[in-house]
Amino acid sequence: MPEITAQTEGAIRILTISNEPKRNAFEGTMAADFLGHLNDADGDAAVRVVVVTGAGDIAFSSGHDLNEIASGAHAATNLGEAPFLRPRDMTKPVIAAVNGHCYAAALILALSCDLRVASVNATFGSPGARLGMLPEGGQIGRLPRLMSSARALELMLTANPLPADEAYRTGFVNRLAGQGEALQEALVLARAIAKNAPSVVAAIKAGVILGEREGIEAAGAYEATVARRLEKAADAREGVSAFLEKRAPVFRGGA
Repeated sequence: MPEITAQTEGAIRILTISNEPKRNAFEGTMAADFLGHLNDADGDAAVRVVVVTGAGDIAFSSGHDLNEIASGAHAATNLGEAPFLRPRDMTKPVIAAVNGHCYAAALILALSCDLRVASVNATFGSPGARLGMLPEGGQIGRLPRLMSSARALELMLTANPLPADEAYRTGFVNRLAGQGEALQEALVLARAIAKNAPSVVAAIKAGVILGEREGIEAAGAYEATVARRLEKAADAREGVSAFLEKRAPVFRGGA
């Protein structure tokens, strides 16, 4: 049955896109359900990192079910690309564990995530030009900033997929994993993040996004203001105390 499944490992919420007969395409209520799970994770104080992956080891997701695009069923939901853009606006970091094909709306999703881990068999595709549709969801504005502008342009203009090893070399992918190992490698990364001060992790994400949107001067002003606030907060007190006492910190995200 096509669905989004959620499980929690410590402070990590794992969301799995499950529709293997259609290469984990989003159909029916899957997109709405996915958005709901992301909202739940962002609102859960016990969750510090979210990892998104696909069922099996063939596909992360092939994006929207094209039958629903053609029939107008997708447009009728009025969701647009909101579920796939949501990670960008979440306070918590989101990692895409790309375990195979990652096309169209799934590429928007991977692009919206903060970090990307890909298996060696993963491929990234922007088929819009081949389908007569404009690549959207940040592909034109943001994708050229996460890989070379020329490579992003080639990906969109030719609609030919980008292999995982090349995506890694461009810097779009943070870590490359063996086939079937993307989720485990993403969890290694998630655990490392989850150990750190959640208030600072959230502030880093917000500051980087601010810098991308408004420029380096805005990011500098943000640093100066937020750093002074956070250095007086509970996470800073705990972090410094733990360092001096030579123990692991126990962060609670307090202000």
